Amino acid sequence: MNVIEKLCPPALLYLIFIVVQIGLDLSLGLYLMAATKVLFGGAAVYLLDVFCEVDLGIVSWAVIATPFVMTALATSIALGLNLDHVMTSAMREHFMPDAERTKKATVAGEPPASTSAIN
Repeated sequence: MNVIEKLCPPALLYLIFIVVQIGLDLSLGLYLMAATKVLFGGAAVYLLDVFCEVDLGIVSWAVIATPFVMTALATSIALGLNLDHVMTSAMREHFMPDAERTKKATVAGEPPASTSAIN
């Protein structure tokens, strides 16, 4: 436990994050994925701690914060552009069976989508 107590805050935060990820992988039976995360996660924690030791703590925090900031930006942009509604309506339009699409178009007063729908 002495090693964990000596870790700088960004490395400790990443260690907690990676332990949660490994726990989830093990609970789902993804043993190879968990082993890979142990190796690369351990290397990343070591690298983050080395950054802190050579007075590059700000770089260590930037490495930790960048994925979270990028995810938050992508989510806010997607929500701001209503991409969830656009994708839902596009999926309904493309994956709806022809009979249902023709019935809805006829009810709405639109012409049929194809000539085979007239019969």
